[in-house]
Amino acid sequence: MFKKLLSATVTICFLIAPIAASAEMLELSGIGKARIGSSASATKTEAIRNAKRSAVEEGVAKLIGPSAANDPKVRAAIDKIIIQINDNKIVSSKGSKDNDDNYEQHITLRIDELEFLKLLQTQGIAPTGDRLYKILVVMDEYHTTPTDRQKPLKEVVEYSHDKTATSAASLSASQSSASDTRAAARASSSGSANYAAGGQSSGYSSGGSYGRYGGGGYSSGGQSSGYVAGSARQKSSASAEYSQQKAEASSVDQSSFDQKKDIVSFKKLVEYQPQNTGPEKENLTYAALMREARKFDLSMMDNSMLRSQYFRGKALTIQEMDSSPELANYVGFARKNKADYFMMGNSIIRDLGGNQCDGVVSLKAFSTEDSELLAADMHNESARGTSSDDCRATVANKLAYFVGKKLGSSIKDFHRQREVSGKEYTVVLLSAVGDLTGRMTSSFSRGLQNLKGLNSKLNVRNSSAREYEVSLAYKGEAPFADALNDVLDTVPALKQADYQVNGTRVEICLEGPRRCK
Repeated sequence: MFKKLLSATVTICFLIAPIAASAEMLELSGIGKARIGSSASATKTEAIRNAKRSAVEEGVAKLIGPSAANDPKVRAAIDKIIIQINDNKIVSSKGSKDNDDNYEQHITLRIDELEFLKLLQTQGIAPTGDRLYKILVVMDEYHTTPTDRQKPLKEVVEYSHDKTATSAASLSASQSSASDTRAAARASSSGSANYAAGGQSSGYSSGGSYGRYGGGGYSSGGQSSGYVAGSARQKSSASAEYSQQKAEASSVDQSSFDQKKDIVSFKKLVEYQPQNTGPEKENLTYAALMREARKFDLSMMDNSMLRSQYFRGKALTIQEMDSSPELANYVGFARKNKADYFMMGNSIIRDLGGNQCDGVVSLKAFSTEDSELLAADMHNESARGTSSDDCRATVANKLAYFVGKKLGSSIKDFHRQREVSGKEYTVVLLSAVGDLTGRMTSSFSRGLQNLKGLNSKLNVRNSSAREYEVSLAYKGEAPFADALNDVLDTVPALKQADYQVNGTRVEICLEGPRRCK
C-alpha cells in the first residue's frame, strides 16, 4: 500500500512543470498527514488537502498576522480557499511514512501574491489594516532625454585684456617670472572648475549615484528641481574638456615704483544638459499608482485636493519641499486630514529614441503619527513601445507596480510587527515648577510596569525634577489612553494630573496641561 503511495508521488513530481518564478510570487510550504487506508488514492488526496491547508495558513500568517488562523472565521475561509488552489500551483511534492503509520505529504505552492490576496478578499478575510489606514502620496514625474555631447545646450566665451601703464619708465614683460605665470594658470583652472560645478542644474538628486541618468547624482535631498543636468563632478570634468585657457602675465620692477601691467584672459565654457523644464503636468506614474493601489487593497487619498488647500497655488517640487520646513508642516496638515501614512517620491522617464525609454523611481514612506520609516527604495525599468508616448506609459506602469507592491508589503509588515511586538509610546511626566520627586517617579514607574498590555521593559530616557521620560511597547486591547488613566489613578500625587496625546507621544503635566506649555 505504501509503495503505491510513493509511486503516485513520484508520478506527480514528474508531471509537474516548474512555473516561471517572479518577484511577485509567494512560495508557501505545507505538511499534511493522512492515516494509511485501503485506498492509496484517497489517502494521498487527503494528505495533499491537509498540506495545502498548512501552506495556506502560512500565507495567511504572512499577509494578515501570525495568530489569524486561530480565528474561526478565518479557518472556515481557508477551507474554501484550498479548494480553489489547483494542483498545478504545486511546484514540489514529496511523500513519506512516519512512525505512526501515517502518510506524510510535503508540498510547496507557488502562487501570485495578488491572486492569493484576491482569494482572501473574496472570503472576507483580507487584512483590514491596509484599508482602514489612509495613505497620502506626493510624487513628481520628469520626462527627459539623455545628455547629447554632440549638441551642446550653451557655449560661453569670455575674453578680457587689461593693459595699464603708470610710468614711461618700465621694464619689458620678459622680466615676469615663469612661476608667476604657472601659479596664475593653476588658479584660473581651479576657478573654472568651481564655476562649472556651481552652475544651475535642473536635476533630481536622491541619496546615491545613478550614473545612467544624466550622468549625475540621483537623490532626494538636492536643491535641483528636476532631472540632473550635470553633477559637480560631471561639470568639473567637463570643464577640462571645454578648451578652457587662461594666462596672466605681469612684470614688476623691483628697483623702482614704475611698473607696467598687461593681463590677458580667455575662457570658453560649453554646457550640456537634458532638455527638461521641470515636473510634468500629466503625471503618468502617479495615475498608474492609483490604479495599482486597488489591486493591493490600499486606501489612497487624493493629494491634489489637500495640496491645493495647503499650498494655495504655490508650486513646490518634492525636492524643494524635502529641503524646507514645508515638508513637516504639510505632513502635519495631512495627519489632521486623516492621513496615516505619507509617501513621497519621484519618477524620471528618459526617452532614448527609437520608441525606447527607461525610467527610475525613488520613494520614501513613513507614518505620520511618529515618523517611523516604512520603506525607502529605488527601482529602474525599461521598455519599448509603438511610439515615444506609448513607451513612456509602459515604463510608468512598471514603476507604479513596483511602488504599489513595495508600499503594500511595507504597510503589511508594519502592522504585523505591531501585532507581534506592540506599538511604541513615549510617556513624559512633566512639572512646570520642578516638583517631581524620586518617590513620585518611582511610584509612576511601578504603575507603568504593572500596565496591562505592556510588552517591553521601560526605557528611561530622562529623569529630573522637571521631566521624567520613558518609552515602552503596548499591545493591550484597551486604548492606551484608557490604560494610562488607570496608572494615574494608582499614584495619589498624580490623580489631579492631566495629559495630552500627540501621536505616540503622551505628555502628563503635574500642575495641568496649561502650566506645562
